[in-house]
Amino acid sequence: MTASSRTSKAKTGFGVVGGGLWGSFHCKTLNALPNAELAAVCDLDPKRAHTMQEQFGARKAYTDYRDLIADPGVAAVTVATPDFAHADIVLAAIEAGKHVLSEKPLATTLAEAEKIAALAAKGPAKVMVDFHNRVNPALHAVKQAIDAGEIGLPLHASARLSNTLFVPFELLSWAAKSSALWFLGSHAVDALRFALGAEVVRVQAMKRHGFLAGQGVDTADVHLALLEFDNGAVASLENSWVLPRDLPLVFDFKVEIVGEKGSLAIDTAQNGTFKKYAGAGLRGEDMLGVTPAAGGRIGGFVMEAIARFVDAVTLDTPVLADAEDGLQVTRVLTAIEEAAKTGETIKLAKSAR
Repeated sequence: MTASSRTSKAKTGFGVVGGGLWGSFHCKTLNALPNAELAAVCDLDPKRAHTMQEQFGARKAYTDYRDLIADPGVAAVTVATPDFAHADIVLAAIEAGKHVLSEKPLATTLAEAEKIAALAAKGPAKVMVDFHNRVNPALHAVKQAIDAGEIGLPLHASARLSNTLFVPFELLSWAAKSSALWFLGSHAVDALRFALGAEVVRVQAMKRHGFLAGQGVDTADVHLALLEFDNGAVASLENSWVLPRDLPLVFDFKVEIVGEKGSLAIDTAQNGTFKKYAGAGLRGEDMLGVTPAAGGRIGGFVMEAIARFVDAVTLDTPVLADAEDGLQVTRVLTAIEEAAKTGETIKLAKSAR
């Protein structure tokens, strides 16, 4: 079954690659949707693959993603592997004519991301990157306010998306092969791009390395960056993996955008709070919670984003974020890495669209 195979009655077969936490979210979401069937699951660990199959009722279990992609019952593939292990699977699925949902980041090298975006642009298959904050009600409210001109031209912004020590030491066995920049910065950069409706054109950055490495996880403690956008806005970015373990949540996600006529702020660690100050002070209706999802049906924006991919495949609706969005985020993150390493200001090439 290829990208062109659709029916209004039969369920569409989906295959999930990756048996970790996010793979389980994919499986739960697919099982909750009437137009999707969990046709197959895949993990390198045979025991985990078969546990996934039993837990979520998949028809088949594989240990090689190539076998899952070749399964004629799989029309669409979702990729929930570690950060560094997305690109090869995504490329193989597109080349086989399958629809693809990739967890962020799309790829961890610019060359891989460019190759994926170029291939995705040629074919009929739907290719989506799971930037799920695009359906986070708080961030959605920020974008709506900016698009409506409620704060005027955005002037400057800040985004902080950081984790406690629990994430690199306990949640992710592969933390040393990634960083807070790739794991979290991919979301934060896209959140700014999405809200501002603009692309990054210049980057400066610094990082700290040593604390995590001294504890056995050899990756950066924190990346700090300054971003300039093509609409003139400037923004600061923080992605850290060294917040204290005793914080109430494992993440801290805050965004503030200041414009000519007002400001907007969200704090998703505080019940998804959205605050708007734009001429009349803060009012009760300017505050918004995270659940249920905006226009959602499953129970939160994380699963709603996956459901949007199912809609794209089965109903031919637009994807939430496409391969070009994934490419732009990878372009920014690689520029941040280069700037932090060299101390130089990095100018980015303009987007193709």
